[in-house]
Amino acid sequence: MRNYTEQEMREILGQEMQVSEQVEERLSDTYRQIRTQKRKSRFHAWQGAAGTVAAFFAAGVFCVSNPVLAAKLPFIGHIFEELGDEASYAGDYSGVGTQLAEGGENAETGASAAAEIAGKENGAQEVAGNYSQTANGMTVTLSEVYCNDVALYLTMELKGEEPIADHFELYDGKPVLQAQGTAKFSFMDEDCSFQEVLDGKFVDDYTYLAMYRMELDPVCTDYSEFHAALQEAYGEEGPSNDGETAQYRDLIKKRDLPESFDVSLSFDRIFGDRKDPMSIYDAAKVEKPSEEELNAMSDEEWNSHMMELFELVPDYNNTPNPYEDYTYEGPYTFDFTVQVDHEQTVTVEVENDAAGKPFVSSVTKTPFELYLEEQGLEEAIDLDPVLVVLDANGKRIETGKRGGSLNMLAIDGHDVSKIDIYYITWEDFEGKQIKGSYFDEHDTNESGETLKDVLDACNMYHKEVTFG
Repeated sequence: MRNYTEQEMREILGQEMQVSEQVEERLSDTYRQIRTQKRKSRFHAWQGAAGTVAAFFAAGVFCVSNPVLAAKLPFIGHIFEELGDEASYAGDYSGVGTQLAEGGENAETGASAAAEIAGKENGAQEVAGNYSQTANGMTVTLSEVYCNDVALYLTMELKGEEPIADHFELYDGKPVLQAQGTAKFSFMDEDCSFQEVLDGKFVDDYTYLAMYRMELDPVCTDYSEFHAALQEAYGEEGPSNDGETAQYRDLIKKRDLPESFDVSLSFDRIFGDRKDPMSIYDAAKVEKPSEEELNAMSDEEWNSHMMELFELVPDYNNTPNPYEDYTYEGPYTFDFTVQVDHEQTVTVEVENDAAGKPFVSSVTKTPFELYLEEQGLEEAIDLDPVLVVLDANGKRIETGKRGGSLNMLAIDGHDVSKIDIYYITWEDFEGKQIKGSYFDEHDTNESGETLKDVLDACNMYHKEVTFG
């Protein structure tokens, strides 16, 4: 790939941007969408209406009105840098990652090893450096890969033969695209299935830059002995409650993550919300009852009504389904080698005396996230525990922008030289204004207490962890 000089980049970025009638029309459409759309419940809300228009303008209008810029900017090999601020786990990604699209040593080594673990006796040269796949109207080209002890990150360009933007419902100027498929890792025998939301943005109607992130804790957890023991004890029906599984949990083992490993990754499909979703009544070809009739139904009548509809359209509750989602079917299959970045990862073991309570046994800090290894949750289920973590300034550290596991926290914008870890009850989480954004907007509550004051007074568990 060509390296652009500073002067060339200044000339490209300095070109005057003219907003066309097409752009004006698209902006007007976006304003109409803001007034009328409601977010589907399976995704977390992102930003308000003003952010939607701003993000749409920055991501879509800039390159639509300036096609010369869209053609000249070198996106492949630099997508981490493009998406770092917008990623669910945001941060400076410009200094991380290995380029894949350029081929080279990584491409050849990764292809050879992946061919071996996939059971191919020949053909390593056929896949060497093959980081672009086309299927059913979309081309997926891998750009870079990065891996730390917590997550694997992969960037890619999605390019449609027809405008991608025509098919998807937009939020913040972006579709909520998901990738579904399987991954095979050289350090384990079984395949892993995944379904992940992609971070990303449009550079024009045909081209979407995306970042795929896979958490590695499930990959590094070996449940084989645990499942075998449950199968022997309870047969096909399995245990009826968590208490019956507690005695077998010691059989769950952790795999060590190698310094490097090979991945054979298949995106079986890439999908997102349709611009024109079909209701279950339209899909079932039955008339929808009036609002008065629906409101008058008892819970039993409502459940029976919905069961009848799902019997008529059994795949409506699938994700994806053809009524609500627009799908690009793959597979888009890639083989590559991953080098794990241990240098920027720090793990601190946490000393505990929390018998009968939930606790955190270790905290891992990477450039982009905190991962807290939780223990004792099953034994303390009656306490209904909620994990809350504060940074060195007493601000709560949240999950990624699109939600996720409560023990996987995004550190962008936080001082994590020191953190405070708490478990509190769900009742206190809701009742003391900890849930929601109150303490994001207020330093103290009406009683003059900071968030840390509140947590210090009501917690069932507290540990302070310092990163040297």
